[in-house]
Amino acid sequence: MIKLKKGLRRGMSWLIRKMPWSYQDRIYYFNTFRKLPNIREPRLFNEKILYRKIIMGDYVRYGHLSDKLLVRDYIAQQIGSDYLIPLLHETDDPTTLLGLKSLKNTVIKPNHGSGMVEVILQEPDCIQKQQLIERCKDWLKRDFSIHSREIHYRFIKPRILVEQYIGDGKFGAIDYKFHMFNKKDGKFEYVLQVIYNRSEQGPLSMKFYVNNLQHCFHKIRDTGLDISQDLPSLEKALQLSKVLASDFDYVRVDWYIHEGVIYFGELTFTPGAGLVTGLDRGLDQMMGDMWQQDRKQLALAPQQDIGIPVVLKKV
Repeated sequence: MIKLKKGLRRGMSWLIRKMPWSYQDRIYYFNTFRKLPNIREPRLFNEKILYRKIIMGDYVRYGHLSDKLLVRDYIAQQIGSDYLIPLLHETDDPTTLLGLKSLKNTVIKPNHGSGMVEVILQEPDCIQKQQLIERCKDWLKRDFSIHSREIHYRFIKPRILVEQYIGDGKFGAIDYKFHMFNKKDGKFEYVLQVIYNRSEQGPLSMKFYVNNLQHCFHKIRDTGLDISQDLPSLEKALQLSKVLASDFDYVRVDWYIHEGVIYFGELTFTPGAGLVTGLDRGLDQMMGDMWQQDRKQLALAPQQDIGIPVVLKKV
């Protein structure tokens, strides 16, 4: 019976992967939130992410600015290179890592996706280096656009980056993620999402601040993090986020703050691929209301479904 259930699950998973991405997104959305998304007339934050993924988005530009290597030039041009984490090495040949003087206190990751990262706090031995090289080779082979059906990642040429480690060596650096909503009149609304307690011992903790940096609106597994000591840096990061978000109706701008120094993290255009959980206390609706999304008129027959353009389908 157990083997039969596993076989059925594998078969269902295989069938879903063969569907057009727009149908897959609906299925995964339903599985996550127990309701179907309204993609034709999105209202919620997650629904608007799906709209951007499936119907209307500047995918080539999203890809360029989601590229962790190419975005560095954009950041330098827009706000200056002082906010960039020092880049020690970049390559499409992982064996070149062996030629580096040291890998201690570095972060190694590819430029074309997320969830692929190695934090190295001590110098690896020969076996560990070889394992790292094999891992990097595997990363370079991945088409990250398939992972969560985000077509803009297909416009990124995979590279391996070696950056200087930023943190205290105990926990991962705190993520300060500014969800920036451009009101198109020179003003912005924002939600600051603070992610901390990154470790292998337990789940992440989060705090959400809505249009302010002092009063927390929502907490998830909070352990008492006090961000007041970083307020001057966060105020600066907010102003910089407005500059970086000025060309978009919405973008998430990520920052790290270490010993009072602000470091740019990344730009994200489709957070969670439209399956962001934890947006309780009405945050999903609230952030959807903040987002004045660019739309286009769809000339479709009433019975015709809205799907990803044919050239972007993964069947």
